[in-house]
Amino acid sequence: MVALTASCASSAKTPNLGTHIKLTRTANTRDLGGIKTKNGLHIRQGRLFRSDALTNLTHHDRLDLQKKHDVKAVIDFRSKPEIKQRPDSRISGARLHQLNILSNLSSGRNRMPQYYRQLVTDKQDIRAYRSMFKILLQQKQGAVLYHCTYGKDRTGIATMLILSSLGVPKTTIMKNYLASNRYLSASKLPQYKKGHWTPVRSAYLNAAYSAIDQRSGSMKQYLNSEMHLSTTDIQKLRTRYLTK
Repeated sequence: MVALTASCASSAKTPNLGTHIKLTRTANTRDLGGIKTKNGLHIRQGRLFRSDALTNLTHHDRLDLQKKHDVKAVIDFRSKPEIKQRPDSRISGARLHQLNILSNLSSGRNRMPQYYRQLVTDKQDIRAYRSMFKILLQQKQGAVLYHCTYGKDRTGIATMLILSSLGVPKTTIMKNYLASNRYLSASKLPQYKKGHWTPVRSAYLNAAYSAIDQRSGSMKQYLNSEMHLSTTDIQKLRTRYLTK
């Protein structure tokens, strides 16, 4: 596997990475629509959203997600203590799925690669991401929004897996991943002040890619063996979430 670096990821022309959704109480909510796959298709607009926590959303935020963006399913990757401390604001008409994955709040920068390896090898974490794909396969209409606390680590792995299953190039996946730094740094919300969160680095996601290769041999095989996605499932995902 060839590791992708930040410099490598920024050297080529920037592809469509989706659209940043401006909400009052979140900083890292993005529509993945428009992202291009290897075979020239694009992710459908308004079907897949990645985000940071939906805590204390304003009435307008909730209406925006419900009416404008048609969010029908919310996947929360946070741990039970995190959810108890800062529960999601409920979006009318959207089903909430809590797929608990432990946070990395106690991990320093030097331990982040190990945390990313854990996210793709730990049995509980694998079950959570496997459940995510089941939801994506079941969701015939409306949007699926998935998030953790900052929308960068657990959500970053989720996005890597989703985009990989849809056939998006690894360089695009990396650039989408690194974009979290830009959106979180620009936020004026108190929880995103400098020092409150750890910026993402290409080395972290590359650690996950390496762990996947070591475990399964390739991303394709990992999606099959660990995410339980058959060839038919992959085709169903691409039919549902991709367009010309």
